[in-house]
Amino acid sequence: MVRVPWRDRVLVASAAGMCAVLAISGCGSSDKSKAEATGPLNVWVRGANDSIKAYQKVFDAFTAKTGIQIKPFMTLTDFETKLSAAATSHKLPDVVVDDAAQLGNFETQGIIQPVDKSAVAGQDQLTDRAWDSAKDLTGKYYAVPFSAQANILLVRSDWLAKLKLQPPKTWQDVATVAKAFTTQDPDGDGKADTYGLDVPGSTTRGYISWYWSSLLWEAGGSYFKPAGNGKFAANLDTPQATQSVQWFEDQFCTNKVVQPSALNDTTTEANKAFQTGVTGMYFTGPYAYATMDATAIKGKYVAVAPPAGPANGQTLAEGTDIYLMAGGKTSEAKKLAEFMITPEAQRLGMTAVPTATIVRLPVNKTVDAATEHQGDDRWKLAQQVYQSDGHYEDINMPNWTALRQATSDGLNALVAKCGDPATALHTLNDKLNSILKTQGVAAG
Repeated sequence: MVRVPWRDRVLVASAAGMCAVLAISGCGSSDKSKAEATGPLNVWVRGANDSIKAYQKVFDAFTAKTGIQIKPFMTLTDFETKLSAAATSHKLPDVVVDDAAQLGNFETQGIIQPVDKSAVAGQDQLTDRAWDSAKDLTGKYYAVPFSAQANILLVRSDWLAKLKLQPPKTWQDVATVAKAFTTQDPDGDGKADTYGLDVPGSTTRGYISWYWSSLLWEAGGSYFKPAGNGKFAANLDTPQATQSVQWFEDQFCTNKVVQPSALNDTTTEANKAFQTGVTGMYFTGPYAYATMDATAIKGKYVAVAPPAGPANGQTLAEGTDIYLMAGGKTSEAKKLAEFMITPEAQRLGMTAVPTATIVRLPVNKTVDAATEHQGDDRWKLAQQVYQSDGHYEDINMPNWTALRQATSDGLNALVAKCGDPATALHTLNDKLNSILKTQGVAAG
């Protein structure tokens, strides 16, 4: 069997997808009006609860402006699995709004169309950092950015006050505060029922890797290192990576300051742990402000910049992207993407539904998050952290989700057994190099 290089596979798949766009009139037809399917624009969004209401506000504004109807489908449960099933049955939606981290996965499957950035109306109003999250290793764009964010640290301010502590600024501070929150009864109920750190440590969607990645960067480490000619090698078998994993594992195994259910918890369970007073510190995105403010802990927590590690204070940056799907209504889909990056739509995404900020930080640089949120200093902090220390995962790698999943599986197993970090990372490094080899971007 002849192995086709990853880039060639992507080009073939993308070409097939583009041909499918014109399938109604025959591939290569110049009659573009016949190429567009009739009916509403089918838009799938990874979202739930009040996020659905917020997206609907954006879609309603788009329909009012253009007359183009939208048929939305929104869910958090097995979203990418459902999308893969739709691709298999040749029933892809026209547009998908999902994590920027899915770009490599979607491109590898050949289910998204490339984007001509220069042809996107309003593209020059978007930040360069947001656009960078929408391109692959070759520099080709495969999405239009819609939202951005960087993780911050939420801390129970009432617990700090009771124990006469200050918000943490370093890893050591985090360990100290976490120990106090766990052992000194910060809620005053006379029970040993609180924990210092709230960790979504499940392997589902790679949550534990998602959480740990900031620690890796703060220790001066990285997932991969370039090897020239578009090739890469895994870079987790290093002192920096080992230091970050050792500190992380210590909080579970030595200090015992993490909620007992952590290794099975997704962000849904982790949110609840913080909201209900089980945990006192939660490293998460600024979208959590709305979630937490809708509970009894409103006004009882403070948002602070991520505490710095041995090397720096870098923190996980993320984005939400708009994907134009292969075989979809290309013209109408592009119009929707162009509308969603306008100041009007960006503001709607931030404030139309107070309990759901689907635009966490605007990608449109003419819009200011702190201003739109009526001077809320927490959003000013979120902007500053993203701009100064935001660090994206390696989302432009082909199928980053497989690499993140392998990392999550390894980290979860290590912490569950309280094993040796150096040994575990050596094994994980080999695993990542094997995955890179299957994707055609491995060194050597």
